This record gives sequence, C-alpha cells and structure tokens, in this order.
Amino acid sequence: MKAQEPKMPRVRKGDAAWVEPKLVAEVSFAEFTHDGRLRAPVYQGLREDKDATEVRRELAQPVPDVIKKGKRTLRLSNLDKEFWPDEGITKGVLLAYYRDVAGVVVPHVRDRPFTMKRFPDGWQGKHFFQKDKPAGMPDWIPTVNIEVTTRDRPRQRRRIDAPLVNDELALLWMVNMGCIDLNTWYSRVDKLERPDFVLFDLDPSPDVGFPETVQVALLVKEALDALALESFCKTSGADGIHVLVPIERRSTYENTRQFAEIVAGALATTHRGLVTTEWSKAKRRGVLIDANQNGEGKTIASVYSIRPKEGAPVSTPLRWEEVNEELDPGAFTMDAVRKRVAEHGDLFEGVLTTRQSLSKALKALQ
Repeated sequence: MKAQEPKMPRVRKGDAAWVEPKLVAEVSFAEFTHDGRLRAPVYQGLREDKDATEVRRELAQPVPDVIKKGKRTLRLSNLDKEFWPDEGITKGVLLAYYRDVAGVVVPHVRDRPFTMKRFPDGWQGKHFFQKDKPAGMPDWIPTVNIEVTTRDRPRQRRRIDAPLVNDELALLWMVNMGCIDLNTWYSRVDKLERPDFVLFDLDPSPDVGFPETVQVALLVKEALDALALESFCKTSGADGIHVLVPIERRSTYENTRQFAEIVAGALATTHRGLVTTEWSKAKRRGVLIDANQNGEGKTIASVYSIRPKEGAPVSTPLRWEEVNEELDPGAFTMDAVRKRVAEHGDLFEGVLTTRQSLSKALKALQ
C-alpha cells in the first residue's frame, strides 16, 4: 500500500523564512523562474559528498559590452538597464539570450526586410516602428531598397532602405537598439513578391482563452492534413498561436491570403462560436483566424522572438503532440527555450526546408 503523501501548507511568498544551508539536496527541475525559484522541482536525494558552501547557481554567460568579429566591432550600451523591472530582466540579459539562440534565429530572419520595433525604455515604455535604416547603422549591415506603404493619412508609397539581419552581429545590433522582438517580412529579397509560407494567425477574443485557441489550432491542422499540406506551429508569445504552411516560392501574397481566407471561412461555418473571421473586436466571439495577416509588407514576430509582454515570453516552436489542453505559453521563458534548443535543435527548421504546392491546394478548394 502506497503511503499517502503529506499535503504541504500554503505559504505566502512574503511569509517564507529562509535558513542557513546545512545539507545539499539534488533536485531535477525544468528551469529557474525569473524570481529565482525552481519550476517543477523533483527531489532526487541528499548529496553527502558535497558541502553547502560549494554550491553555486549556474548562470548564463553575460554578454560583453564590446564584441569583435573580424574587422567589425559592436559596442553594446546600457547593459544594466531594466527592460522588465518586475522580473529583474535587464537589457544585458535580453542580449545574452539572443546571442545564445542566434544559431537558430538568424536562418529564419536572414534576407527578409526587417522592421525595427524599438522599446528604448523596456517593454512597458513607449515604442516606435522604424522601417528605414536608422542614421548611424553600421555599413556592415546590408539593406534592400524597397517600396513600402507609410502610416500617414492618406497612406502613401515611398522607397526605403530596409535593414537585413543576416548574422549574429546584426541581430545583436538590432537588440541593442531596443528591438525586443524580431519582425520580418514573409518573403526574401530575391523574390519579394513571393512569400515562403501561409500564416494562420489565431487570436482569441475576450470571451475565450488559450485552451480554445489550442482547439482551433488542431482544427486548422486537420484541415491542412486533409489537403496533404504539412504545417508547423508556434506560440505567438502572447495569447495566440501561429500556424505556418511552407510553400513553393511561386504563389503571390494574394494567393496566400485567399487560401487562408477559404480555410478560415470553412472552419468558422462548421464551428460557429469557436472559430470566427469577424474583424471587428466589438462583434467578435471565439478565436479569430486572421487571413488578412497574409499580405506584402506585413510582418510576423519571428520564431524565438521574446515578446514585449509580462514575464518576457518567447514565441516558441512546438511539436504538434505538444499542442493540447496542458500547453502553457507562459512556460516558454528564455531559460526554457535555451534548454529546448540545446536538446532538440531548431524545431521550426521544416519551415525553411519544406516546399509544397499552394496552387494544387487552392484548386482542390475551389
């Protein structure tokens, strides 16, 4: 007969009493939370071979304020500036994360026009967008001359030199300029009018939550499976989910928008109350599948991007078997994503390597 485990009393954070360490215990756990506690700890036993005075917490290697690569020099500034004051996350911590995951991030942003969304005073401060290269940007960061639509009223078209984040040093320069997340086009410079993927952007309305968003993501996958299209899923880093369908670079943005619109409309018809295509927030109920996010000049927060939200969540690639009622988007912190990358590599690599015919799928739907 299994002994009943004792129930531990609830203790408020402020009432905890810390004692001088005498014994050393071995504990497995998922990660450190931002306030220094262990997430999902499991006691493994005492370590009589270790003295308490020998134990130190392993920390991510801090980023230096000067980085040199060949003839290029990057000087980083204000590394101690708090970007998430409540969590104790500084600009230096943000830079160290992107340095550590640059190997899996850069392939997803390389050769795509990059829109700078700058938060000079941290995630709760004012932010602004910058599509054109800023004054003082190093000449070793390449650009592409493109025509874009301005935010002016009425909207106008003008030509800009959009930055390209093609290596680790360029990535860190952008983060040093206050870019918390990485926003890029869906297409690359050699074929700007031909996107690499269709995006299904799932955004829950106030009347539903993340569990319903998970349900809709699985419905989208089911519909894509029926069309023999492979899809890849990631948390948005906020309260939504992104489903990407990599395609051959032959279709236009209008083709991708049309395809997403047809699939979204069909699911909204067959799952009323759960799925919606209603654009108006006042009228919206259920989880929005936003087909209009497929368009030239639209940007997406890249996979592995930290989002400017409480807790610094990361837009994290998932295996489809992870997309279930137990999925917690808040669990994907910087430390957790570092660990996933170390263990599994880039779970979103298929978005870069898979090519599928969208025209065939469109014909099947029409």
